[in-house]
Order: sequence, then structure tokens, then C-alpha cells
Amino acid sequence: MGQLSATAIGIADRGAARVDHRRVETAIGGLRLAAAAGILVLGQMVPNVGPVFVVVLGVFFAGYGLLVLLAWARARTETDRELASRFSLAADISLVGFALFVFAPDPSWTVYASGFLVIASGGIRFRSGALLAAASLSLTYVVVMGFRDAALGIPSSAPLVILHLVGYLTAGTLLNAVLPELDALREREHDTYEPILQAQADAGEAVLMTEAGRPTYWNKAFESLTGYTQDDLAEAPAMSDLVVGDDSFAMAAVGDGPFHAHVRARDGNLIDVDATRRPGPANDGDRCVWLLRDASVRQRAEAELRERALHDPLTGLPNRALLHDRLTSAIAVAQRQDTPVSLLMLDLDGFKAVNDTWGHHAGDMVLVEIAARLSGTLRDSDTAARLGGDEFVLMLPATPLLGAIEASRALVDFIVAPVAVDGKPVTVGASIGIAVFPNHGRDAEVLLAAADSAMYAAKRSGGGYRTFQAHLGTTQP
Repeated sequence: MGQLSATAIGIADRGAARVDHRRVETAIGGLRLAAAAGILVLGQMVPNVGPVFVVVLGVFFAGYGLLVLLAWARARTETDRELASRFSLAADISLVGFALFVFAPDPSWTVYASGFLVIASGGIRFRSGALLAAASLSLTYVVVMGFRDAALGIPSSAPLVILHLVGYLTAGTLLNAVLPELDALREREHDTYEPILQAQADAGEAVLMTEAGRPTYWNKAFESLTGYTQDDLAEAPAMSDLVVGDDSFAMAAVGDGPFHAHVRARDGNLIDVDATRRPGPANDGDRCVWLLRDASVRQRAEAELRERALHDPLTGLPNRALLHDRLTSAIAVAQRQDTPVSLLMLDLDGFKAVNDTWGHHAGDMVLVEIAARLSGTLRDSDTAARLGGDEFVLMLPATPLLGAIEASRALVDFIVAPVAVDGKPVTVGASIGIAVFPNHGRDAEVLLAAADSAMYAAKRSGGGYRTFQAHLGTTQP
């Protein structure tokens, strides 16, 4: 993962740094004019050329510099810029070759090596630049060798001239074939890994690359997480100050797996993160790739999962699992304190008719309203839960049977109040079964079963409430 990310980061970083060719060529044009001035001032010190040659070369440099500046100033379209780039390259190669061959005492291997570097630089500038540079340099070489022989009386060796020409043209041809393939490879890598990096940024996964313990690259997600910008990269703190780990930091930092850490934001605050660190390949020295994710995102997701696992999605009330947990805890407390726990099982009467007549949307509105009414009657220690369908439970700790009966009587009247569904009143009733710890059961399952039995007895008798009786079935108090 570390090697992959490091490669991708390099590609993305290079792709993001777009070259402003107009500014580059303007700067190069200024250097051409400076070179012309240097040639005119310092060229007289070179013993193997005369003043006329120095003046001619200086004028050529100045003239080409002005022409290149003019070409770029008039470039408006992509075609214009391509033509300006090619003209600039041809001018530069010709001038460099002119200077090499004129000022060198003889066309030695140093001149040949310099010419090869010129050809290579031409190939980097655009697709067929190496071949154009080789052709320009070869033409310049022939012209200068002829001028040296005719005007300066410096004879040229025909075999050496041919060797230079063949070497330059061969080098240009090879580079013209190789460099486009390298560019295509880089483009393929960019097309492969750029979507991965973008997906990481979109998902909020911060990517940070370090060398020698200092940041060398980070993505937009890291900026959003910490407040740092690309302008801060050069002045960013060392990793020992930027990422602060817990006791497992030393072990996990060498790539053993994810670990918890803190990232120091630009304002000095510490941000909890889940971190992974992967070293680069052995030949990359101490280059490392860090993946950082805001831990609060994970914590919120876990909290939401817990909420969904323990609460009814429609009403927000505790579900059967959470009710069972709270009831078990309440029974344990009641055993220690010798106090009762009352359980009210509630089923809505006439709810099916609401669904059949008004639709499930109306039924859901009734359930939400009943849940709100139940929640509004609770003490802090009480629990209202929805078991499913139109079945609810109220758990009332430290409440004896008489208190449960009074609560049931109030609930029957409370629930029968009309519920507004799309502006129309809808009425449902309630059947409530009452069971009390420890009289009707000493654990959660038995107590729930007793309340359920009493509730069905109440429903069979036409609604209202019933208290569970172990031997006599159910009776109304």
C-alpha cells in the first residue's frame, strides 16, 4: 500500500503542477538577451575567435530572443503555442550549437556530449522535440564547420563531421522513440492512480507522505482535516510534532497495522485520527505514506449503528433488545433494594382498521403519535419501548401494582384521544396487560410473558387493562 500510494502521489503531484509555458518561455527569452550581452562583453577574451564572430553571435542571440518573445506574445490558440514552442526550440538549439562549435577550439567529445544533452532537453519539451533538436543541431554544425574552415581557416575532419552528424541524428531518433513511450507510461499510471487518490480525498481519507521525518506531500483531505494548505508544506512541523501517538505508536508506526493517534492541526488543537503508516520500498530510504481518517467520523458511525441496533427506526423508542437489557438491570436493582418493578404490555385496538382504511402512512403517523404520548408520561427511570407492529411496553421501576393500575387507567384514556392524520381525526383504543416483579415473575422473560398473557386477556374482554393472575388466568382488579 505504501509503495502504491507513494507512486500515485508523485504522479498526482506532478500532474497538478501545470507548467505555464508562456511564463517559462518569457523567462528563457530574458536569459537569451542576457546571454547576448555576456557574449558581446566577455567573448573578446576567447582566443580562437575574432571580434566579428563574437559580434555576430551576440546579434544572433539578441535577435532570436526578440523573435521568440514576439512569437509567444502573439500566441492565442493551442496551434499558435505549438508553433511558438517549436520555433523556440529550433532557435535555442541553433544558438547553443553555434556557440558550442564556434567557441570550442575543436569539435571534441565534450562538444558532442553537450550536443547530446541539448537534444535530450529538446525531447523533454514536447513530443517530437528530440528529432527537431537533432536536425537543428546537425544543420548548425554543418554551417559552422564550413564557416570555421572558410572564414577562420580552421580545417574540419570530414570523417569527424560525419560521425557527429550520424551521432546527433541517431540520438534524436532514439530519444524521439523512447521519451513518448515514457510519457505514455506516466499518463497510464496517472489515469490509474489519480481516481484512487481522488476517491480517498472524497471519502475524507487524508494522505500524507514524508521523507526524513518531514512532510513532502499531502492531499486536500489532509488540508480539510488540519487546516494546513499547500503554502504551509515547506514550513510544516516535523512528524514527531505533527502526529502524536498513544503507547502503541512506536510499534504500529512501522507498519504493523492501524493505530489510534492525534494530529496537531494548524491552530494547535489535537484531532483524534485512525492512522496507518506504510514505509516505502527499500530503495526509497525513509519515505513513508500515512493514511489518516478523522476518528470522530468512525465514532459517529458506530454510535449510529448502536442507535439503529437498539432503537425502533420509526418511533425512536428502545426496541426489544434494549428493553430486555434495561428490564434485567431493573430487576437486579429491585432484588437488592427489595422494591417492585411493574411492566405494562400495550396493544392498540382498531389499528388494523386504520391501516386498511387510511393506508400504512396513516398507521405510521398513529404509531409515532402514540410513542410520543407514552414518552411524555415517563419518569427518568421509566422506559417506553416498541416491540413491533402496534405493541408497546412500559417498564416502571419502584412501582407497585396499585401504581401500575393507576398508570394503565390513565393510559387507556390518554391513548383513546383522536390522532390527527392529514387533518382528519383517527381514534384507536388500548388493551393493557400488567405484570409486577416479583409476584408475577423473577426474570425478564417470565415477566414479559406474564404481561403479554394479561394483555391478550384484556383484548379478549374488549380492551382496558388486566393484571396477570397465575392460577386464575387474568382478572380485572
